[in-house]
Amino acid sequence: MARTSHRKHLIAAVAIGATALLAVTGCTPTSDADVKIRIAMGASGDAVDEKFQELKATYEEMYPDREVEIIVQEDDVYQTTGLPTLLSSREAPDAYFEWSGPRMRNHVADGDGADVSEYVKGDAFAGRFDDGAFTGMDVEGSGIYMVPWTGDVTDVVWYNKTIFNDLGLSVPTTWDELMDVSEAIKQSGVTPMVAGNKDQWTVGNWASQISSRVLGEDVYAETMNGNAPMNSAEMVEAMNYLKQIADNGYINDSVNALPDDEANTQFFLGKAAMITIGSWLMADAVTDAEGLDFDYFNTPALEGAGDQTSVLGISTGFMVNAKSEHIQETIDFLALVSSEEGTKMWAEVGLSPMTIDPFKGVDADPRTVSLATMMSTASTVVAPSDSGYDIEVAAAFYDAVASIIGGGNVQDALDTAQKRIDEIQ
Repeated sequence: MARTSHRKHLIAAVAIGATALLAVTGCTPTSDADVKIRIAMGASGDAVDEKFQELKATYEEMYPDREVEIIVQEDDVYQTTGLPTLLSSREAPDAYFEWSGPRMRNHVADGDGADVSEYVKGDAFAGRFDDGAFTGMDVEGSGIYMVPWTGDVTDVVWYNKTIFNDLGLSVPTTWDELMDVSEAIKQSGVTPMVAGNKDQWTVGNWASQISSRVLGEDVYAETMNGNAPMNSAEMVEAMNYLKQIADNGYINDSVNALPDDEANTQFFLGKAAMITIGSWLMADAVTDAEGLDFDYFNTPALEGAGDQTSVLGISTGFMVNAKSEHIQETIDFLALVSSEEGTKMWAEVGLSPMTIDPFKGVDADPRTVSLATMMSTASTVVAPSDSGYDIEVAAAFYDAVASIIGGGNVQDALDTAQKRIDEIQ
């Protein structure tokens, strides 16, 4: 699951008051000589990238003999070949962005994840996190391997309120109502939904939520771990919901060729009435959606064994490289990321920090606060297939989903996925 939109370059840094951050963190400059730390991540949109540059400037003012290099890669490159290449290079990052769950555990197994328990429970992060922030960030109780950053609702349906109002449409609460809304929008000459599924995770995320709703959360988990059949009658039923969208022409024809950031742009420009993607859309909206009146709703209720109010979500954070020669210096930087002033930065640009009282003193966008509340109060939070379960099984599932949303036969796509899963087990 990608959590960010694609940006290829950082924009110029804007200076902030280092004095405020010094007061918040309680840190004092040291005389460490010629220390350079590297922080790696996928691009998170201009507004977020800019804030990391501001933290870099603050850190280097606090510690004059230290330097921070922020390594930002196109997000889908980072998730696939980019981060592994960085970690195996001679100039590997000292800390790197990751999701909790299997990806984090794989890094630990590879020897690239340091146990940061003593740090996150120590003075540098005092009062910043409650115990719930570390859920999914341990490995069988052996320690904490991630400094929490944000909690992401990874899939909701964003909608253009102006289009809905002009057509007299209400927010759908059931799948049938969603189809009725989509048909009305199509008849008006507007594309009902846009998705950029070139890298398969966008529609794959939505398919994860749909399948968990139909199969039930336990069977969904067993399926995504390869312990239950991908081509079951229940999964066919679930994927027929997506097939309905494809067959009725409710989604852009270019769905499997369009990158996710271009799909976001089409939504922002009003070329489509709805887009299914995560809470990080708000970060892009800060700079790319000026004047657009839009909001979101959770996937409407389906018919199935799962919780029909479930939320698809995952927590993110920064792992510290166990091979780093500058772990303490890296922790000092991550303490700024999690500080009260740092937290304000993330809230102001549309993210949902996992720190205590993340919107304190911030005139946060109500949609951002609402998303954070939805996730924190949900009766059931389901992880996307590629973030909470077997990665190779998720890849087979996402291939099937891409085929189905592109108009392919549901049973054939799932049979192909199951054959692939059988071959890797």
